[in-house]
Amino acid sequence: MNVQLQKQLRGSTDPIHLNISFDIQPGEIVAIMGPSGAGKTSILKMIAGLLLPDQGQISVGGQTWFSSQPRTNLRTQQRSIGYVFQDYALFPNMSVQENLKYALPSDQPPSTIDEILELIRIQNLVDQKPTALSGGQQQRVALARALLRRPKVLLLDEPFAALDEEMRSKLQQDLIILHRRYQTITVLVSHNPSEVARLADRAFLIQDGKVVQQGHPSTVLTNTDPNTLLEGEVLTVHNDQITLVVKNSLSVIRVAEASVHYQVGDMLFISADKYRIQQKKKT
Repeated sequence: MNVQLQKQLRGSTDPIHLNISFDIQPGEIVAIMGPSGAGKTSILKMIAGLLLPDQGQISVGGQTWFSSQPRTNLRTQQRSIGYVFQDYALFPNMSVQENLKYALPSDQPPSTIDEILELIRIQNLVDQKPTALSGGQQQRVALARALLRRPKVLLLDEPFAALDEEMRSKLQQDLIILHRRYQTITVLVSHNPSEVARLADRAFLIQDGKVVQQGHPSTVLTNTDPNTLLEGEVLTVHNDQITLVVKNSLSVIRVAEASVHYQVGDMLFISADKYRIQQKKKT
C-alpha cells in the first residue's frame, strides 16, 4: 500500500497543510500517532474515500484508489476497506445479525457471518440490538462488521479508547488473532502508547501535518520530547515492562532497559506531542 497525500485542513487555531507519504506492507499493523488536530483521522478518511485529498495518490495491491494526476477517485464502496469508527456507528434499530447481514457483500455466503461471530465469540448476541450491548460487545460487533468484506485494508480510529483496561486488552488480543487470520493491512489511529506498543509493527508520528518520526514503536515512544498526555505511578518494573497506575486503571508499557532506569513509586509522564517517557521522582 502506497499513500501520498496533500490536504489543507482546518486546525484549532491555524490551517494545517497535511503532506505525508508512507508505504505499508501486506499483513502489517501500523499506528498513526500525534496530538489532537494533527490530521490522523483525516488520513483514514482519505484512504477510505470519505475525504478528498487535494493532491497525491493511494494505491493498494497494484490498484489505484486515488490519483490527482491522472484523475482517479474510487468510491468508498469500490475500495476494499473495513472501517471501525470511534463511536462504532452501528444501526441502533437493527439486531447484531441484521447489522452484519446489511454489511455482508453479495459475493460472500451467509456462513461468513457465522464464522466471524464464532471467531469474536458473540454468537449469543445475534438477536440483541446495540443499545442492549456493553461497549466491549458493541466494539466486537463493529470489528466483525468491518471484517466481513475480507478487506485488504482495515482502518481503526481510536477503536478501544472508551473501554476499560481489561476489556481493551481482550479486544486487542482479538484484533491480533483476526489480523493474522485475514492478513489485512491494518492502520490504527491511537493516543494510547501501551496499545501502540502491543499492536503495531511500526508507528508513524504526525506533527503539524507531517510524519516527523517513524519506526518500531519502542523507538517512537521513547525518543521524543515531553508534553504530558498520560501520567501514572510505577507499580511494577520487570525487564523492559512497566505497569503504571493511571487514575483507576492499569496500563502496561514497554521501555528499553526499564528496570535500569525506573523503580516502583516513580511518576512517569508520557508525551502527547512526541510521546517521550520522562521520569520524575515521587516527592
